[in-house]
Amino acid sequence: MIPTVLANSKYSQMISNSPNISQNHPKSQTKPKSSYIVPKNKTPEHSPIFLPHSESQINFKNPKKSHRTPPTPSHMNGSAVGPDGDEGDQHDELPALSSAFRQRIRPVLNRIDELRSHGLQSDLKLPMVAVVGDQSVGKSSVLEAISGVEFPRGTGMVTRCALQLSMQWNADPEAPWHGRISYKDVNGHKVDKELNSPGEVDGAVREAQQRMTHGDNEISSEQIDLAIKGPDVPDLTLIDLPGIARYSATGGSGIAQITKSLIAKYVSQPQVLILVVVPCHQDIETVEALSLAKEADPQGERTIGVLTCPDMVNKGAEQETLKIANNEKIPLKKGYVMVKCRSPEELNNGVTLSESVANEAAFFKTHRHFSLLPEQSVGIRTLADKLTEELFESVKRNISTLQNDILEMRKKFQEELQRLGQPVAETKDEKRRYLFEMLSNFNKDVAIATQGEMNARFHLYAKCRKHWTELGKQIHRAWPGWVTRGHISHYWQPPEQVTRLITDLRGRELASYDHVFPIIERIYKEEFLNKLKQPAEQFLEQVSDEVTDVVHLIAQKVFGDFQDIFEVVTETSNEEIAKVLELARADLSGRLFLQEARVFSQDSLFQERIAKIEEDLYKNNSNQQPPVPDSAERIRRGLEAYLQVATERLSDTIPQSVLYFMFDVVSKQLGNRALDLLSESETAETFLSLLREPRHKTARRKQLKEMLEQLRLAQRDFNKFRL
Repeated sequence: MIPTVLANSKYSQMISNSPNISQNHPKSQTKPKSSYIVPKNKTPEHSPIFLPHSESQINFKNPKKSHRTPPTPSHMNGSAVGPDGDEGDQHDELPALSSAFRQRIRPVLNRIDELRSHGLQSDLKLPMVAVVGDQSVGKSSVLEAISGVEFPRGTGMVTRCALQLSMQWNADPEAPWHGRISYKDVNGHKVDKELNSPGEVDGAVREAQQRMTHGDNEISSEQIDLAIKGPDVPDLTLIDLPGIARYSATGGSGIAQITKSLIAKYVSQPQVLILVVVPCHQDIETVEALSLAKEADPQGERTIGVLTCPDMVNKGAEQETLKIANNEKIPLKKGYVMVKCRSPEELNNGVTLSESVANEAAFFKTHRHFSLLPEQSVGIRTLADKLTEELFESVKRNISTLQNDILEMRKKFQEELQRLGQPVAETKDEKRRYLFEMLSNFNKDVAIATQGEMNARFHLYAKCRKHWTELGKQIHRAWPGWVTRGHISHYWQPPEQVTRLITDLRGRELASYDHVFPIIERIYKEEFLNKLKQPAEQFLEQVSDEVTDVVHLIAQKVFGDFQDIFEVVTETSNEEIAKVLELARADLSGRLFLQEARVFSQDSLFQERIAKIEEDLYKNNSNQQPPVPDSAERIRRGLEAYLQVATERLSDTIPQSVLYFMFDVVSKQLGNRALDLLSESETAETFLSLLREPRHKTARRKQLKEMLEQLRLAQRDFNKFRL
């Protein structure tokens, strides 16, 4: 995730008024001299604004100096004065971010904000700062003081979804404030609204939360994106999260778990810095937010404590609070910062953010106990500077990983964009060229599939192979059962029809000589060849179905984004395949089976089969002279030999005939017919009118191009970033 500040509640109200800090400060106590500023239009006797850190105290390595130091936001603008009222160096200084930070890292953050706005936050594991705490402990008031942006206030659960606040400083001092809020409502519809003044933020956020949930006590997992830009806006990105609630106003016990799950989604990521907001007047060991942080960060490597409401500490408990602030009790490796934000009374009295910061400075200067804390442990400015340093260090640690991640994302999106192909053109000539290219690809894929190449994507040959293998088995099973004898010792008796044919077909002949060929031919046709017509027809239908399915798959691949064109192409393909099917059927019955009805074999081939049959019959009977076979045995041997020849031939010629028509002829016919769709004037006009790209594809192509451009710009700015 990107370097970001996350907070988990709207600006909760304090519970009681601030104490009279001027009476709590002992005169004997002193502090190191600090710089103060007072708000514009105020005199030095007004409460000063405490600025404990200067830009020079931020540890940047060789930062470039800014050409123009950005002005301080209006809520923290003022003149520098010393603690005794003497006016110090007057200057404009942005409290949350130094100019060095701005020059070196702001371009990177700007690009990351853009990437996040395009929905890429889940892909880029960038550092964030998450502020967690229970409800109404001053979390949102802390962020309000840092950012100068006011959000909806109220009792109970005010924040009901994550809100990303992207703030960008405008270098033009005369530039108007500008904002934009975007989110998805409960029905998934995208809402995008311009904001013209800071006063519109409160209402816009309230409206967004209402539209994103079904009720006042419901938590939404969706996020509001609020971007603001102006000359009085600090350069920072915050994410405001719901506070940890123990129960809802309606008594629902599941609200705490829902809230924790939402917060855990952010803080469980190892690159996230956790700011735990703890009210000073509450027992720190019972703070649920701290327990949540310990679960996510057991070693405390990435946790900072923020102590709020110091003016509400019970009398006598100040020393315990000081132990926490000094990192002596429940120590954190990154320590604690104590801040004092506007109390409910100050809000009711209209105390501005500028005046609030001045009051905070006076509080820590004059408080009897908390004035003992070092300057690097107190104040909104201290917290902002600490956050600045952490953001800077986070980017330094993660910049190489970010660059690699972006390279991978660019590669992935470029591949997807390539798969989407070129957008549909608008003119007729461009559409014609586009369609011609698609039809050519369709014809090419059909040809590759029917040629049976090893790398053919749709494996048409493999699908048909199982059918012609089964056909070969059926041809073998079609043999008359009495034909095979095996061995001469096996008892064999000719079937009645063979005996009858021998008798019926006898004519003029010499003694002991009978003509058996007509009987072999007749039995072959009636008891074998006629049985093969149905399996051959079935095989033809099976191959036709496989071809049709593959053609449809190819059409889906090529024309799937154009449903109307897909339907035209598949319907045309079905018609052409049906025509070729009839041609193949006619070839089987009108040529192949008529041809096979003529009993024929090369003499040498037939004699080889006869010899092999007789060899097998008299195997292991070499000492005995083979008897002269009778007519029935001669018929059996001749039929067996010819069935062997015919079976091998038919196992090849039937598939060859079918594949020729259903592969070769279909491929050729589809190629010709597809191109006819563009050549026939009447059909072509209709066909061209159907070329309309689906909206989702057009939108996705546009989105990919936008994301690729943002990734390119981010990569460019990341490459410029110097550690």
